[in-house]
Amino acid sequence: MPKDHLRALLERLRATLDEGEVSPQQQELLAKVEYHIHNADEPDPEEPSLRESMEMLIEDLSVDHPRSAAMARNILESLASMGI
Repeated sequence: MPKDHLRALLERLRATLDEGEVSPQQQELLAKVEYHIHNADEPDPEEPSLRESMEMLIEDLSVDHPRSAAMARNILESLASMGI
């Protein structure tokens, strides 16, 4: 099931992040991504979309958390393969 796969990837992403080193902006972006994944059966909020939230998170993580950014890219690739 794609939704379960996305949840598992998101949990792996969280595991790569040290909560003390995650900025408030990164925490907010993670929360938006979680909202989209956990409410995948409901319509998405207007802005930003799940894909846009992931892209912003990847950009923000790239400098300080390259390993986590790579994991986030895997999530984005999974979304693309599901047509999202």
